Amino acid sequence: MRGWAQSITAALLVVLVATLATVTTTGGTDADRVGPVSLAQGTQSPAPGVDRPNLVFVLTDDMRDDDLDHMPITRRLLADQGMELTDAISPHPLCCPARAQLATGQYAQNNGVQHNRGVHGGFEALDPAQEASTWWRDEGYRTALVGKFLNGYGPHDVRPAGWSRWDALTEGVYDYVNFSMTGDGRPEHHTGSHVTRVIEDHTNEAVRDFARSGDPFVVYAWHLAPHYRITPQGGRGLPPAMPQDEDLFVDQRPSSFDAPAFDEADVSDQPAYLRRLSPVSRAAVRAENTARLQSLQAVDRAVGSLVATLSQEGVLDETYVVFSSDNGYSLGEHRFVGKDVLTDEALQVPLLVRGPGIAAGTTSDLPVTLVDLPATFAGLTGVTPQWQVDGTSLAPTLLGDEQAFRDTTLIQTGRTLGDGWSHRGVRTERYLYGTDGVDAFLYDRLLDPDEMVNRVDDPAYAAVVAALELRRRELVTCAGWTCNQQFGPLPEPADPDGVRRAGPGEVPRVR
Repeated sequence: MRGWAQSITAALLVVLVATLATVTTTGGTDADRVGPVSLAQGTQSPAPGVDRPNLVFVLTDDMRDDDLDHMPITRRLLADQGMELTDAISPHPLCCPARAQLATGQYAQNNGVQHNRGVHGGFEALDPAQEASTWWRDEGYRTALVGKFLNGYGPHDVRPAGWSRWDALTEGVYDYVNFSMTGDGRPEHHTGSHVTRVIEDHTNEAVRDFARSGDPFVVYAWHLAPHYRITPQGGRGLPPAMPQDEDLFVDQRPSSFDAPAFDEADVSDQPAYLRRLSPVSRAAVRAENTARLQSLQAVDRAVGSLVATLSQEGVLDETYVVFSSDNGYSLGEHRFVGKDVLTDEALQVPLLVRGPGIAAGTTSDLPVTLVDLPATFAGLTGVTPQWQVDGTSLAPTLLGDEQAFRDTTLIQTGRTLGDGWSHRGVRTERYLYGTDGVDAFLYDRLLDPDEMVNRVDDPAYAAVVAALELRRRELVTCAGWTCNQQFGPLPEPADPDGVRRAGPGEVPRVR
């Protein structure tokens, strides 16, 4: 990245001058002006015929988008009966920051949770009063959370005020078979019971009780699988399967094996967190993939029993059921196993929604994020967020309407030291760009969908880097509508002679 550090300031000035030259004030509406366009977050009334719909949100932990191919019950009941959002990401792909985004509807620069631990991380960094369950509580909804909340949440920590029923994991959170839960004020310790089954049973109990009360409800079922196991002694191991699943997927070939980036031969141009890595063990990746898929079978059945419970209680047709993961997971791409990096394997998450007004078997390729989900849940249920949120409600798209959307999305990672930030960048339809101020990367995903060539020092991409850096600088401090702008076209990469070029078969236009 040596050339990048010297050239970025000059290139930024060139792009800034060019950008300012194109911005005009015509006296018309905002839509008539050239330059960044803000997209109103808006609100959306519930689907016609449903007065106060319910919502159930099922969340997994560290699930890859393509793991969904091995969850047939979830695909049949949610994807086939609702909408799959095929370009959903976790823009801060680490457990605690991702869950804080879901709890607040805000990016980490606004909710304060930048990492799993340290002064900038964990539950202690979250203001428990700034937690979205209060939106529904204050509108007469019953609310429940069952399962894993934010990292660091313990048995003596405050209960967020908006939950009617609070059943969070507190001790042995990652152990699967030796753990404690708050039990809604009656703490329970479990030994020998698989955590997925306990979360399933407690979720269904909450749904039954709430449905029979006649009040509308919001229930979060936040599972642990397929996160790796951590024993109370601190040992790390594979996620344990339930007994009936222990013989499944033993011969399953990991999908990452077929990715050109798997165990990438030359990582010398990659950002520091990748180029320092040794080659991965295929046997270890295969074993982890098998264990992860085995652990997800219990979640798949839990989705089935949840939908069955909603149906048995007569509320399925008036309930939105949402399924996603807190972040993705890399299984050997670029030699990396894990998350908390800005590559598509770690960013990409599954996102399925079924419910009233959502056409069955539909898809959307909007570039949505987990930050959009609280605004979406508010929109679908007709409640108003009580503070400024950074996401955009997806309710119009889910209910079949056209929706203008941002063209550039903030992505970022944190650290435990210093100011709490590591790499921060942006994602567009074509590019993935980020930097920590010294260590930078740029992937042209049109020409290089596997992100194997870092073009940040390529002179042909100097104008692209400068334009993306301007967007990055604006978005790292964004709040509310400023996180959801349409900046317009980016410059084209240039040939060595300085002439702009397009990708193969492409017209000369880049977004």
